[in-house]
Amino acid sequence: MINVKKIRVTAGRFRSRTIEILENKVARYTPSRVREAIFNIIGDVEGKTVLDLFAGSGLFSIEAMSRGAASATLVEQDREMYALIQRNLESLSLLSSSEVLHMEVRLALPFLYKKDAKYDIIFLDPPYDKGYVSETTALLRDYQVYGPTTLFVVEHSKRELCGSSESAGEKGAFTRRYGNTCVTICGPRDLTKRSS
Repeated sequence: MINVKKIRVTAGRFRSRTIEILENKVARYTPSRVREAIFNIIGDVEGKTVLDLFAGSGLFSIEAMSRGAASATLVEQDREMYALIQRNLESLSLLSSSEVLHMEVRLALPFLYKKDAKYDIIFLDPPYDKGYVSETTALLRDYQVYGPTTLFVVEHSKRELCGSSESAGEKGAFTRRYGNTCVTICGPRDLTKRSS
């Protein structure tokens, strides 16, 4: 049996509204203090476009649109989580400003690249310690669905570095730790640098 819980949106026009999360899924939900810290760091998101990879419940995209982001594309391969995202977006009347892709990230990025999609904020929150961070940033180097001012927000384990081994320590990349969770925020130059 799947247990459904509620979690609150922290700020913006949907502040204090709740969305559903699945309690017994193998998933992590970013604590409210970390979500608030992320948006405090990245600043004004008014009118921005968001790409949410490994979207889970859709919480990051919903938080962004609550704060004024124009639209979000959410990528989630798990069928139950995909259905959950649809319910959460529908409950807040956000389906018209969202696109939800039920596919693996490794397939979604070339698909979006072929559509010439570009995003202002790209959020990655994959399962910890499975190599998805480095794999996904490598894919992003090949399929550039971003522009020169895009911000990358990567939530990862303290045991992982953001992207390839050099990225998290590069000048320009910004990392904060919250217990076992690290959040790295960087731009395209940090993402695309390779070891010499």
